[in-house]
Amino acid sequence: MTKIGVDFGSSYTTVAWINPLNGKPETVKFNGDGSVKLPSVLLATETGFVIGFQASSYLDEVFKLPFEQRIEIMSNFVPCIKKKLSTKATELLCDNNYSHEQLLTIFFKYVIEQVVAHCGSHTYIDSVVFSHPVEFEKSKIQLIHNAFTNLRITVESTLYEPEAAVIGYSIDHKISDEEGILVFDFGGGTIDVACIQKKYGKLKLATEPKGNSSCGGQDLDYLLYEDLRKKIQAEYSFDISGDNMVDYAMLNSCRRLKEYFSGPNDVYETNIALVIDGRIITYKYRLSRDAFNTIIYVKVSDAISVAKQVLADVNAKKVKISKVLLIGGSSQLSLVREMLTELLPESEIDTCGEKDIAVALGNVYNPDKGPEDPDDNPESPDFTEPLNVNRSMICKKCKSEKCYKLVERSGYHCLDCGWEGKNITVTFQN
Repeated sequence: MTKIGVDFGSSYTTVAWINPLNGKPETVKFNGDGSVKLPSVLLATETGFVIGFQASSYLDEVFKLPFEQRIEIMSNFVPCIKKKLSTKATELLCDNNYSHEQLLTIFFKYVIEQVVAHCGSHTYIDSVVFSHPVEFEKSKIQLIHNAFTNLRITVESTLYEPEAAVIGYSIDHKISDEEGILVFDFGGGTIDVACIQKKYGKLKLATEPKGNSSCGGQDLDYLLYEDLRKKIQAEYSFDISGDNMVDYAMLNSCRRLKEYFSGPNDVYETNIALVIDGRIITYKYRLSRDAFNTIIYVKVSDAISVAKQVLADVNAKKVKISKVLLIGGSSQLSLVREMLTELLPESEIDTCGEKDIAVALGNVYNPDKGPEDPDDNPESPDFTEPLNVNRSMICKKCKSEKCYKLVERSGYHCLDCGWEGKNITVTFQN
């Protein structure tokens, strides 16, 4: 029996497990080349779905295809399902309607297959802990929960993404008692900010975390895309968003350009392939760091505003922030660092390393009990169906109505915040 931790991102998905050979949490490698981040994308074809790297690779070659084929591929491409999750919406792909729960199930089925390929064919994935943004509707959490249930995988608990990040960070970094860490998680889909404090040896949320679901790295990509669109229109009288359809290949090029600005140089350019009147034209999209910062400034300011809201609560509780922990690709941009340094000049700014895998590691690692024992009894009870949905209660921690009695374990579990309790007196809902 194996538990995994899943960081399901808008752009990439990362998975961790406890390696039974050493009892330590490790990330799963994808694509046969050591990649720990799987693109969270799907592409429907007449023969089925292609997922992850294979799907994203189409974006590098699609400009070479005739216009009709390009449009067909783009219309069957699902680039960031996490951000648009809905219980009511469906996607028309290759003349078939798919609910978002179905698409999640297809995606996670592929993820599990890749995990088994990495961990060994004998591996049986029976439970998962996944994290989610602070501003993430209960219905979206339930959709992800349902997708794993469809694969007969028990959702053991859920965590806020910045909460999981600090747990993962703590594996290789010492956190002192009473130390306050401000987590600035600027991922592809959202900005999430939380203050985590270590008290009596345990990591706890010091204040209520805050987020903004309309401010993430992909929003920066769209700002660059619109700048590119205007420049191409001015030079070639050609609209890359013809028929009001986003050109995902060009949006992907804008994302890469954004990532370049995490580096030290002050000028970057990327080649954009345009097909105009049947001719392939290479357009050099060139930006200075100052021009780039001007384009993205409005969204970065929105992200910093979320941090200011959390800091107001932190200051009211007189928690000292000793460190700012940057999570997510867009948190590495120089403009973000400059604005955070101005906001917290006496706090150290740190990262989890180049690969940014702390969230997935934090999902699978329980610092209260240490790494899982590799010699755990494989014949332990199977909790494939742990919830009695007819016995729900109000969660004592987050006041959610998604808290249920655990049949086998004689306790209670909240799907929203992961709270669990045992041997307590509760009042059930009707």
